[in-house]
Amino acid sequence: MSSPTPGSDPNYPQSGAPQGQPAWGAPQQPPPGYNPAPSYSGGPPAGNQRPGQVTAAAIIGIVIGALGVLGLFSIGVYFAFDTVLGLLSLLAVVAAVVTLIGGIQAIQGNSPRLLMLGSYASIGVQLLTLIWAVVSGYGFVFLGMLGFLLPGLIVFLLMQPQAKQYYASRGISY
Repeated sequence: MSSPTPGSDPNYPQSGAPQGQPAWGAPQQPPPGYNPAPSYSGGPPAGNQRPGQVTAAAIIGIVIGALGVLGLFSIGVYFAFDTVLGLLSLLAVVAAVVTLIGGIQAIQGNSPRLLMLGSYASIGVQLLTLIWAVVSGYGFVFLGMLGFLLPGLIVFLLMQPQAKQYYASRGISY
């Protein structure tokens, strides 16, 4: 017994699918209410939602800002130990407050300008602190590397095309 070939049997149409069965080809029109997923090629997210990069940067900013504000309690110790380190720790607290406020603003969908500025300030203060620690003979502080990495990660995340497109679509520049 031979099987029918396409077109030789009325129950076996040319497309290869039995009558009444949908063909496996791509649909001609998307179904009603279809909302495509965000493009990972740099396109803006669907529905103008905040991209993950912006959310991550804002959360990191809030966390390191809040932890940096806790440094306010140790400023007296730094000043007793070394005046320059006390001043640098005071600057670090100020940068942490700016980063914290900037993270809150970014998570609310406002401009990330303060978050960027706070991150740059944190990197600069940490660089000065590490230089002063090495020059003064206090040695290299490993935890100081977090002062570079986390604010640097914030800047990196906010400079991604998706984050830039998100803010540009909202009319916000930074």
